Amino acid sequence: MKINWFSPLPPAKTDIANYTQRIIYYLQQKIDITLWTNQKEWNQELEKYTTVKYYQLDKMPWFELNQGDINIYHLGNNATFHGDIWKISQQSPGLVVLHDYKLQDFFYMLSADKNEYIEQMRRIYGEKGGKVARLFLNEYYSMEFIAENYPLTSLALKNALAVITHNRETYISLSQQNQWLTAYNPLPYINDDLRGNIEEKKTKIPYQLIIFGFIGRNRRLDVIFKSLAQFKHRDNFQLNIYGQLWDENYIRNQVEELGLESIVKIHGFVTDNELDSALSHADLAINLRYPTMGEASGSQLRIWNHSLPSLVTKIDWYGDLNPEAVAFIRYDSEIEDIHQHLQNFLDNPRKYQQMGIKGKQILKNDHNPQLYAQAIIDVAKQVCEYRHHSAVDRIVQRVAQELNYLNPNIPSNSNLTNISEVIEFITH
Repeated sequence: MKINWFSPLPPAKTDIANYTQRIIYYLQQKIDITLWTNQKEWNQELEKYTTVKYYQLDKMPWFELNQGDINIYHLGNNATFHGDIWKISQQSPGLVVLHDYKLQDFFYMLSADKNEYIEQMRRIYGEKGGKVARLFLNEYYSMEFIAENYPLTSLALKNALAVITHNRETYISLSQQNQWLTAYNPLPYINDDLRGNIEEKKTKIPYQLIIFGFIGRNRRLDVIFKSLAQFKHRDNFQLNIYGQLWDENYIRNQVEELGLESIVKIHGFVTDNELDSALSHADLAINLRYPTMGEASGSQLRIWNHSLPSLVTKIDWYGDLNPEAVAFIRYDSEIEDIHQHLQNFLDNPRKYQQMGIKGKQILKNDHNPQLYAQAIIDVAKQVCEYRHHSAVDRIVQRVAQELNYLNPNIPSNSNLTNISEVIEFITH
């Protein structure tokens, strides 16, 4: 089987790039796979396992792509990394791996002409959608509100033959729509045999808190800083922040205004080895998200890989995590819950260490990259078998639409359905 794989690649600053690197070793053992990228630079280690090819949107090698059995498109909420991938998917149907369910920000950023964005909202959600888009552009609605209520998921999947998601709630929602062949597979992660024994780990004051990743506003840094500033035993903790910040100057000003300079350290973007070292020395991770985009968290799996306890927001994918493996923060009671968990940690750090150990077990049992790779291949094979029927369905729908346009006297959908059934019979 030959697969064309469209995804961000390392060193792109998105965990979806890291996800591809994590599973390529297992995929290439079973199939002929080509990685396609619009990045001019990528991690050369990938070429140990497979071919990496550079593409330009206006010069697509369609003949070469059509020699493959299927295209697999990875879509997330960042238009910088996924915009061209979505545009290609609109010209050549394939299997979509949907990393984020709420894609409002993706289409907003992708639309240079905001009239195009308004039209997209109108097309998916009717006249009300167009009106809401205009109000949003006039700052009447927040991005959080519009992403939650108008996610534009169906626009992202407009030309998809099938969808794979890592979020069970997303899978249920898409399955109920009955428009796509849909599959759920837990996000994979390589379970490293890290030798740091949790029993022997030093737990000396100040305890080390850690936040890492690609850190936007939804990572709740403002609330975390306020929580630390108001916590009477704050000097028992040190917060280390690793990764790219959406606005570093703003964050540093917040730290200074709250008098947290001695407690909060901003390390910036570091290498994987440096981050692993920091995680191995951490005592408690903070992985809050509000709002979420419906994603599964590679960062959470990395936390579990180090047997670390973590604070997570009780919402979407995070809210369905095993309560024995994480400590929940209610998004409407964040400061109260953070204070409670920090105090509980001081009173009984061993209890929280057990959460990290449980997370490590879940990682090993439920997020196996080898099993995930096989699941991807199984779905791809199913899509190839389904493709003929899908093509027929598209022809049927198009002909029915044209008949309705040419003959306005056809009074009902039932008559169109009868005509469609005849066309389908002929084309089989």
